[in-house]
Amino acid sequence: MKRFKDTEAWKWIRTGLEILLVVLAVIAVIFAFRAMGISEAHGDSLDYYDTAYAICATGDRVNIRMFPNRKQDPIGWLELGDEVTLDGQKKNGFYHCVGLPIEGGEGWVHGGYLVSGRPVPVGRIAYVVSNGKVHARQNVGGKHIRWLKPLTAVKVYSWSDEWACTDQGYVQSRFLELEGE
Repeated sequence: MKRFKDTEAWKWIRTGLEILLVVLAVIAVIFAFRAMGISEAHGDSLDYYDTAYAICATGDRVNIRMFPNRKQDPIGWLELGDEVTLDGQKKNGFYHCVGLPIEGGEGWVHGGYLVSGRPVPVGRIAYVVSNGKVHARQNVGGKHIRWLKPLTAVKVYSWSDEWACTDQGYVQSRFLELEGE
């Protein structure tokens, strides 16, 4: 008589269980990344009809454009901490802003350079504090440009409650601790 473990039915059951374990492992990894804030870096954290602030390195500027397109020439600029009012329009990652310090008073600003809390200039060293590697991004919530290992030192140019503009890219400020604090 054949043992159950030697039957075709057992082989199918075992294969099904192995697939289930792989799926559960993938789900666990996804939830772990979300818990660390890796998958949802920026999203739509800016609300329509809200105030936002320009974030960049001290001395740099954030472009204001006539249309929501990076290929358009700038029609003006924002500096670190400049306040803008979002009017509810969003397209191609840009927010339409009103009350801008330009002729006409309105234009499009890329959301990758806007935060909801007013950033401040810092000009200090900070260290990565995390249980794993942290994304450095091209802009707020933008494209990944490099990994930063725990305890990596970065120079912070500006800081908001959500993001820091560093010499390595934009990093979520919750993963940084300023030197001496």
